[in-house]
Amino acid sequence: MKEARPLSLLVEIGCEEIPARFLGEATREFGARIERALAAAHLLAGEVEGNVAASTLDVQAHSTPRRLIAYVPALLAVQPDQVEEITGPPVRVAFDAAGKHTRAAESFAEKNRVPLHALIRKTTPKGEYVAVRRTVAGRPALDLLKEILPAATLGLAWPKSMVWVGKQSFVRPIRWILALLGEGKSARAVPFEIAGVRAGNQTFGHRSYTSRPIPVAGFKDYLKKLAKARVEIHPEARRDRIKSQVKVLLENLKLTPVEDRELEDWSVNSTEWPHPILGGFDPRFLALPREILVAVMRGHQKYFAVEDREGKLQPRFIAVVNLDSDSSGFIRSGHERVLLARFRDAEFFWQADQRRPLGDRTEALKNVTYQAELGTYAEKVERMVCLTHAIVELARAAGLTVDADAVVRAAKLSKCDLTTQMVREFPELQGVVGGIYARAQTEGEEVAQAIYDHYRPMGLEDRVPRTLAGAVVSLADKVDSVAAGFAIGREPSGSSDPFALRRQANGAIKVLLELSIPIPLRPVVERALAQLDVKWQAPREEVFGRVMEFFAERLAFYLETAKGLGFDTVRAVLAAGWEVPCDALRRAEALEAIRGSEDFKALSAAAKRIKNILSKSAEEADWTPGEVSLELLRDEPERRLFEEFSAARAETKSFAEAGDYMAALGRIARLRPAVDLFFDKVLVMAEDRAVRANRLRLLGGLDGLCSSIADFALMAGEGKATK
Repeated sequence: MKEARPLSLLVEIGCEEIPARFLGEATREFGARIERALAAAHLLAGEVEGNVAASTLDVQAHSTPRRLIAYVPALLAVQPDQVEEITGPPVRVAFDAAGKHTRAAESFAEKNRVPLHALIRKTTPKGEYVAVRRTVAGRPALDLLKEILPAATLGLAWPKSMVWVGKQSFVRPIRWILALLGEGKSARAVPFEIAGVRAGNQTFGHRSYTSRPIPVAGFKDYLKKLAKARVEIHPEARRDRIKSQVKVLLENLKLTPVEDRELEDWSVNSTEWPHPILGGFDPRFLALPREILVAVMRGHQKYFAVEDREGKLQPRFIAVVNLDSDSSGFIRSGHERVLLARFRDAEFFWQADQRRPLGDRTEALKNVTYQAELGTYAEKVERMVCLTHAIVELARAAGLTVDADAVVRAAKLSKCDLTTQMVREFPELQGVVGGIYARAQTEGEEVAQAIYDHYRPMGLEDRVPRTLAGAVVSLADKVDSVAAGFAIGREPSGSSDPFALRRQANGAIKVLLELSIPIPLRPVVERALAQLDVKWQAPREEVFGRVMEFFAERLAFYLETAKGLGFDTVRAVLAAGWEVPCDALRRAEALEAIRGSEDFKALSAAAKRIKNILSKSAEEADWTPGEVSLELLRDEPERRLFEEFSAARAETKSFAEAGDYMAALGRIARLRPAVDLFFDKVLVMAEDRAVRANRLRLLGGLDGLCSSIADFALMAGEGKATK
């Protein structure tokens, strides 16, 4: 019998406009859910042909604000037959002493509709059982899809959703469903229903272009007809369309849009047929700070700001509309009128705010709540100022030059912009507005930059503060937030992190590492907790331990994610101490660089052996830590190891104190021949108790040396370990 040719599958869920911020993740999840379900049903042609890796490309997901789309180029028309094995009772229960079938075996055979002679024996870790193998005929894809597609659609996780017919939920009301199996005249609609909407073979075009249903006969026909109806289903094609048209608008003017990937994503996910238009505004508004102008354009209106090739902002903007054109200029004029009103508001806020300097706003922070259990922003600022003193002392002790007066002034004024009209209107400009106002009010450039940058970094991709003063204020803010959050029991749990404490801790770690600030976190966290006046959810010592563990986790995350270091490298380094994060980074980078050498690999294996001997083979009565006795070193290999160990310990300490961890690790790795010879020729657990204790002390010293920079015993045996 000739095998049926694979069929294509096209699914489109048409609905009211999906919020742009939801669309990207929903598109990926929609495709992934359908792919997983098809793979589980053994319907993906690539898997059946043995090309499992290629099967991940079998489901293509696309979207517009009004539709989620999945396309499968090759789907089996009929599910392959499956051979399933069903385990029954143990053999000792299924057969009596004479080897005849018992009633248990007969019941098992009857239940599975097979004769007794079809029962087989199966060996499992639990013993021998009887079993039956049977072939289950594959079901037609059309029947399976009736179950798969509704489940994949309704199983999507949305930040917010709506509930209607039959308590079924979706992000927005579903208006139509296209589900087509096959191409051309043989294509068939998959019959299923969601929330009262029945699937069929029709789609709809752009809302402003046509309201008539459009019948389609397959994916190629679908693409062609939607393009005519002003719908581009490929997000990247819409992105390219926006970029190319913007280039045409600005090229002759020698201007470029201000780069903004987030706004670009929003424009792509908010349009089905994007069309950029160029608008303008009164040049007088350029007297306002650039950050405020850009925030007005992008925050409220979703416009791209425009600059010249020197980076100077121009009195123009780009609006991306969901229409074919604006030949009359009517839409452009409307956008210009709206922006004019917004800029007038910003101008008014700027002028009104300048009448009251930041320094006069500190009292007003007593009326701004930070968090119900943690008091006001005035109290938070007071804690930040105390923390900046501690951080400045530590930084100076580490040899850094810090302007303490500028740091303290910046900390005192850092939250004052929360009382301004500008930040009330544009909360995303917190800190930025404070820095701009500080500069305009002659607070000094270092103070202004520190205020401007103190919320940074907002994420792993964000930049760190530009100055050391800004870094100190940023650290004080972030460590206080983390410590206070843990103190009142608001620590992150699973995916829940309502106070964004992971982001705060990640930011603190990045500041310390990227700016190479060699201070320990322990005293900073101790000071942060000591100054809290809250209702403690656990004893302070316990909270301190959890906060430190949390920072260690965030440091490990940063080293692995941002720095790309191996999981075992990070684990080994942190086990040797991490409380000075930038020191841990230097040790980790050195360890990553040397870990591939043969000497280091062999020494890592020996380090594991040493730990096993000390922790498992040796008992407490066998030895106590202390100095090695030269008189008890009986064999040449152990004398040689002791001499080389003693020399390596002194040199390693010197290298480590100078921060030259590559040299320190290299020196330790050169112990490999002496260690190998020792284990080859010397019996550690000697019968003579004194000799045994002396050899264990020598191994204890080696263990300490091998754990001083990184715990070698925690390194993977081969290659770079990842989670």
